[in-house]
Amino acid sequence: MSDLSRVTQQSASMLMVADLESSLANLTTLQQEAATGKALNQPSDNPAGTAEVLALNAQIGRFQQYAANASDGQAWLNTADSALGSVVKALNQVQADVVSGANSSAQDTTGLQALAQQVLVIKQQVLGLAATTYNNRYIFSGTYGTNPYPQGSASGVSDPNSPSYDPAAAYAYAGSTTPVTRVVAPGQTTDVSLTGDQVFGSGASSVFALLDTISKDLASGNSAALSGTDLSQLKAAMNTVIQAQGDVGALGAGIASAQANATNAVQSLQAQVADISDADEAKVATELNLAMTSYQVALATTARVIQPSLVNFLQ
Repeated sequence: MSDLSRVTQQSASMLMVADLESSLANLTTLQQEAATGKALNQPSDNPAGTAEVLALNAQIGRFQQYAANASDGQAWLNTADSALGSVVKALNQVQADVVSGANSSAQDTTGLQALAQQVLVIKQQVLGLAATTYNNRYIFSGTYGTNPYPQGSASGVSDPNSPSYDPAAAYAYAGSTTPVTRVVAPGQTTDVSLTGDQVFGSGASSVFALLDTISKDLASGNSAALSGTDLSQLKAAMNTVIQAQGDVGALGAGIASAQANATNAVQSLQAQVADISDADEAKVATELNLAMTSYQVALATTARVIQPSLVNFLQ
């Protein structure tokens, strides 16, 4: 007669307890998924999925930075566009003063002097616009952090009526010729600024020196110069600023497109992470109910089967 395997009370108890622990672990996992909405709460839940999510999150971080760079560049360009618009408005007023002065009588000294002073006031306004900042950085200084025309407000060298007047020194461009850039995509860098020498010129050939000349010609009633070289050079300076404003608009359109692409990439990557890590709420709810019922039934059954005996108690 063959030997029959015997299952002792202790072995049966151990098996039942092990099953209960397994059921409880499964129940705990489902409860955690239901509470967090995530199927991936710790690396052990899905090691391969965890590695993939980490890689995707790294990509998300990079594209979020690209989007932030583009947003910062757009704000920089918006500041430049506003400043250039104000410069155009100011130069339009100078043009009106030039036309008015050219058509005034040479005997109207009071009116001409008033126009001459107004042009000097406008020159200081334009110098202030050239020193426009964004986040405490001069937007027309290129990669340098200095005022592009630091001597423009200095007495003497920038006063056309002073013996020490020197437009070459007063309006020398002090910034760099390298524009500020932002990295907005993998391997893609775009300009977000124009340099002061591109917009306003430098030294004796700057728009500031031209405004000084116009002021002098208005004060002296030089109608020939006002209607001739002054007006033509002023129109050329205005066209330069208008062109610069157009360039800023084109740069803004390009960086807006890059920002949209980076944002779309972030959303796509986040969707991939969600596919891996998010729990199916309906499925989890169903499995949780089943697991809870199964655990309670197993717990009750085990309690009835494994009754502590008097011997066990005494031991």
